[in-house]
Formats: sequence, C-alpha cells, structure tokens
Amino acid sequence: MKSRITKTVALAALMAGAAGVAHATEGWYGRADLGYSTGGEFDIGTGNGYSWGSPGLEADTSQHIGLGYAFMNGLRLEGEVGHRWNELETTPALDYGGDVHAWSAFLNVFYDFNRSSNVNPYIGVGVGGVRLNANGNDGGPPARSFDDEDTVLGYQALAGIGIGVTEQLTLDIGYRALWAPDVEFLANQPGPVTRKADYEHQAITVGLRWQFAGAAAAPVAPPVAPPVAPPPPPPPPVVQTCPTGAYTVYFEWDRSTLNAEALAVIDRAVSSLANCNLSGIALVGHTDTSGSPQYNQGLSERRASVVRDALTARGVAAAAIRTEGRGENDLARPTGPNVRDPLNRRTAITITFR
Repeated sequence: MKSRITKTVALAALMAGAAGVAHATEGWYGRADLGYSTGGEFDIGTGNGYSWGSPGLEADTSQHIGLGYAFMNGLRLEGEVGHRWNELETTPALDYGGDVHAWSAFLNVFYDFNRSSNVNPYIGVGVGGVRLNANGNDGGPPARSFDDEDTVLGYQALAGIGIGVTEQLTLDIGYRALWAPDVEFLANQPGPVTRKADYEHQAITVGLRWQFAGAAAAPVAPPVAPPVAPPPPPPPPVVQTCPTGAYTVYFEWDRSTLNAEALAVIDRAVSSLANCNLSGIALVGHTDTSGSPQYNQGLSERRASVVRDALTARGVAAAAIRTEGRGENDLARPTGPNVRDPLNRRTAITITFR
C-alpha cells in the first residue's frame, strides 16, 4: 500500500508542474466522471486460523458525481458520491472467487494550478464514508465463505488535468486512489467469525465539469458627445484652439481585437481632428489583473498597437502617435489579483492640439 501511495503523490507532483497560460471561473460547478480501475485489493489476511489472502480487484468501471464551489484563490470545495464494483481475483484460498461493491460519499478539497491557462493541473484529497458489500467462497469442503457489509471512514487522493473546452465546460482527466481500512464482516470458516479487511481501489477517470457562472458581459462604452463645431472665424482667419480630447476603447477579456463599439469610439476621436491643429496622440493600453504580469504587459501593448493601426488607417499620421502598455499597473477600478474587470481592459486615447 505504501508504494501505491508514493505513486499517487508522484503523479500529483508531475501534473502540478505543468506550465500554462490560464483561466478559471469563480462560482458553483457540477461534474460527472467515469473511471476504470487500474489496481487495488481486498486485503483479508490471516485470522482465526485461516487465511483468505489479499485478492486483487479485477479491472472494471466506477462512477462519480460531484457538486462544488470554485474560489478565485485556486481552491475548490466539493461534495461527491461514487460507486465502484469489482470482481475479486481468485487465490488458492478463494478459488471460487467473489466480488466487492463500494458506495462512497466524500468531502473533497482541490487546488488548481496555472489558472490563467486553458490547461489546469490539480491535486486534491477527500474524506468521508464508504459502504462496502463483499462476498466470496473457496468451494469447500468444509465450506468457507463470507457475504457481509460494513460502513467505515475512508479517504482518497486525487490528481489530474482540467482542459478548457469552452468558457464554462472543462474536460477532466485524472487519477484517484481510495482507502477504506478496518472493514468488519462476518465469515464462515466453518462457523461464524468476525474478520477485518483493508479495501484499496485505484482508477483512471475521464469526465466533464460544468461551471454554472458564465463569462462577464462586455462593457458598453460610455457615450461621448460629439465635438461642437466652432463658428467660422472672422477675417483675418485665426487658428482654432481645441481642448485636449480623451477617449476610451474597451476590449473583451483576453482579447486585443476591436468590436463595433470600439470602432465607433475611434471614429469619434478621428472626427475631432477635423477643425483643430493636431499636436500629438498618446495611446496607453491596460489590462485587468487576471493572468500573469508578464502576459498582461504584452496584452496591453497589443491593445495600444491595434488602436494605433485603426487611427493610421483613417488618415492620422503615424509620426503623431505614441503608444505605451502598462499591463495591470494602472487600474481604472482597483481590484485584487486574478479579477476580471471590464473597466480595466482598455486603451486610453489622449489627443492634444497646438
């Protein structure tokens, strides 16, 4: 058993070390997994002068469903129910075989790594009740058999990888090992005697996890009043003095593309240049706090660049435009880390005139 526990911990460490670029949503979720057992045993051992041995578990399926809540710090808390059924491998003392059913109800705690990526390794532990029903016989004579059930405290270790399919749907591929020690049952050797056994079950699982909370809606850019055309200057003509213009282009989460509302803001900014003597345009890109600081810095620079390209396409001289990316360091609305805030995903346009 110790060697299998070591394998479980090693697999968890390997999955936790995977790199990614990540996202995870806070809120309630539900999941369903189908497992295929890869190992395990029903260790009855020796007692009352007779040994049943430690029959292994034949490979078979298991089923697990859970309901939980995901927190923004990477933790997930979940309630789970499961079912496992396996035939017992025959041994010299169990040559007529048998089987074991296990129903479980667990409270699990998970931690997700690399949450700003679509690939999230995770590890978890669980504790709860396990109801076991086991039977077997050696064919006799004399007839020796067992067929009884018991409920004990069990625990499990879990590790795996969650792969984002959509904003709310995740494909889970995992490994889990369950232990239920000191299972008491009544055996006939012949004559009734009480025996104890240790149950162990290991499985590879594949399932789907559905996050009930959807993605945040894209912000609607606040309306900006069009500039008032100045009255025609009396002769001799004078240069019209214009105030500094400020505009804000908003972006969807983890995007640097312009939607229809963003293009409308850029058109209004360009129209303000018609009757004014342009001095320069400053473009500053920003992000919210989801994702790593390095990734957000590059994303803010791309958001500034895409606005610059839209301005030059509308006839604004490239030499008059200056771009800068500030990542998550200059928030319009202060938040904590790993928070998606639509007001912070923006490029600020500042126009100055001579």
